[in-house]
Amino acid sequence: MYLIANVFDECHEEACRKVDDRRDQLDAPAEALPEHETLEEAGAYRIAGVTRPVEDTEA
Repeated sequence: MYLIANVFDECHEEACRKVDDRRDQLDAPAEALPEHETLEEAGAYRIAGVTRPVEDTEA
């Protein structure tokens, strides 16, 4: 029998792997804050080295 705890454990492990895989991108904006004091959205994406997702304006 597959328990809810197993699903939770698998999801938690996957989330931790994803955070670990992107640790540099997650830490970069935090490390830049002392130098820049504030970061606008575009600057945070640039410092993290990721492309800002394009919003779907068709709804």
